[in-house]
Amino acid sequence: MGTEIDVLTATAEELQHLLSSSADITSKHLVQIYLSQIKRHNDYLKAIISTAPESLLLERADMLDEERKNGKLRSPLHGIPILIKDNIATHFKSTGLDTTAGSLALANSNPRINAPIVDRVTNVNLSPRGKNLICGWNAVSGQAQSPYAKGGIRSDDSFAGHSNPGGSSSGSAIAVAAGFAPVSIGTETFGSLMLPAGRAALYSLKPGRALISLSGIVPISSFSDQPGPMTKTTKDLAMLMDIITDPNNIPPGGYASRVTGSWDGLKIGAVDPEIWKYTPDIRKILDEGMEKQLIDQVRHAYEVIKEHATVFKDNVLLNIVDTFYVEGEEVLLKIFEKGFKEEFENYIKLLDTPQIKTLGELIAFNKAHADKELPHGYDNQDILELCEKTSLTSEDCASYISHLTKFGRDEGVDKIFEEHNLNIIMGPIESPLYYFAAACGYPVAAMPLDYLDYNGRPHGLCAVAKEEGLLIQLQSAYEKTFPPRKPPTL
Repeated sequence: MGTEIDVLTATAEELQHLLSSSADITSKHLVQIYLSQIKRHNDYLKAIISTAPESLLLERADMLDEERKNGKLRSPLHGIPILIKDNIATHFKSTGLDTTAGSLALANSNPRINAPIVDRVTNVNLSPRGKNLICGWNAVSGQAQSPYAKGGIRSDDSFAGHSNPGGSSSGSAIAVAAGFAPVSIGTETFGSLMLPAGRAALYSLKPGRALISLSGIVPISSFSDQPGPMTKTTKDLAMLMDIITDPNNIPPGGYASRVTGSWDGLKIGAVDPEIWKYTPDIRKILDEGMEKQLIDQVRHAYEVIKEHATVFKDNVLLNIVDTFYVEGEEVLLKIFEKGFKEEFENYIKLLDTPQIKTLGELIAFNKAHADKELPHGYDNQDILELCEKTSLTSEDCASYISHLTKFGRDEGVDKIFEEHNLNIIMGPIESPLYYFAAACGYPVAAMPLDYLDYNGRPHGLCAVAKEEGLLIQLQSAYEKTFPPRKPPTL
């Protein structure tokens, strides 16, 4: 081959150019090099739960290569490998892929349909069920590891500590950072795209509520679930958004048209990184220098952005406790508690051969297979059990939603926007900011920032706005202004 591809840095846009201009590069070739990278590194990283049969992938690649020769391109991602999180349904007979959501209880369940966002996919890692289970764990493939963090997950670390890849979409993030595919699709309820993206030095975006159909996606909470892209560049993110967004919700010109690199019109309020950070029970303080470096690097980023944005205001104030807690109860979790049982059991109805048919049967399965389903030290499924026996009524749930609308949106994010003439609120990814996006139903975006001296793991910024296009413009301006992301050393 005359053209070499570095899978750790190659973007979908660059690969598409090579497919169109180089006789050496075909989609069949791409499949082979990415499968080779998976085989080399997935035993340790455990980002991939399953891949489609190689023969099926190569057959599909041949077909797409032939279409290209004949002048047919389906999209800007024609012939580009894409990874899909394993809670997004794939029809086994047509794709060769199971859909497990990381649970043995859903293995061999055979969804009757593909989820609408499924294109040509392989499946990636997903964390399981209980509150504060260690991020990146699943029963099917085990504990996922960061490709960046030296030494891997520490046994004495907290569930989302500095050595952890973070969030239930960790596999989707690890896979892109480790060169298993140029782009991937994950899902987020609150934080499951943002945190893994930050810890893999990626761009990501969780769309606003109901922008993308949740049909065929194993649910957490329809109130705040959405799928979204994981990519190395804003352009790749925008191109993937143009594909996965429900067609009637794509804005004029598509999301790719918002990749302008311009700061014009971006009016940003920033939260104080000294206050907006994870608490020690979530992110254990392994070294005081790490915490100081995180804060200092965020503050430095603010100073850079302040020089470019149309408006920049420091230390905007949002009330975390009064927004997300009512009488000591976490409001987002109460909404999840009320809706999960019905939504989960509705998903099960899409399966041809389910091992379980109810939430109660899932709980019983997990207890019977606790040695495989629940990791040592995190052997609880308290949230599932709470959802099974909940006494919350629809009126209770409506009251909680009304509370979030009032304090999270009307007297929270929207009030900040109006009082200070802003359209974006920005802060560290590792903070409660993405909870405000969930409360409002607004989109939230991730941008890579820097790397910790202590163990090499990345961290980033996130931003909330009222519309996705504005965040994509911000990501593109940020990408143009800040140093390029660094790939891991594998």
